[in-house]
Amino acid sequence: MKKVVLFLLILFSGFALSQNLKSIINTVTEINQTKSYLVKTVPYSYFMDKNQTTDNGIELKGFYKDGKLKKIEYFVGLSAWKIVTQYFFAEDGKLIFVLAKKYQILDKNGYLTNPKQISESKFYYINEKLRKVVKIPANNEEETDYLKEAKSLKEDLKEYK
Repeated sequence: MKKVVLFLLILFSGFALSQNLKSIINTVTEINQTKSYLVKTVPYSYFMDKNQTTDNGIELKGFYKDGKLKKIEYFVGLSAWKIVTQYFFAEDGKLIFVLAKKYQILDKNGYLTNPKQISESKFYYINEKLRKVVKIPANNEEETDYLKEAKSLKEDLKEYK
């Protein structure tokens, strides 16, 4: 009997997580399909003033709808790679999804005309707790604290005039 109850509990929790992930995917799709955002761009010079420099720049964009931040795009250009991270927020302002892509921009022959995507990671959050991670290809790269980074980037968007 205990095994049946445990099995049902596991089955139900998996179903509940699946439903929550579908809700996140629907929200992210809706955010990406919206066209009429007010976009605030924070240029590289702002980050240089904060002693945050990279070989190929940093750029931050906040996408607002009806005064609410819906999405952040954060670009970091390193020597041989660029990393583009997108943060998506629920109606209540909580982080729900992060999409991080890493591109190779330099090879043995110099800078690439068309950067080559070398990895993609998806992070799903429910009540600002990480619930699922999908990495393609699977790798052991150091994890970024995206909750902390999202809060910091929100502050940068507020501070920049």
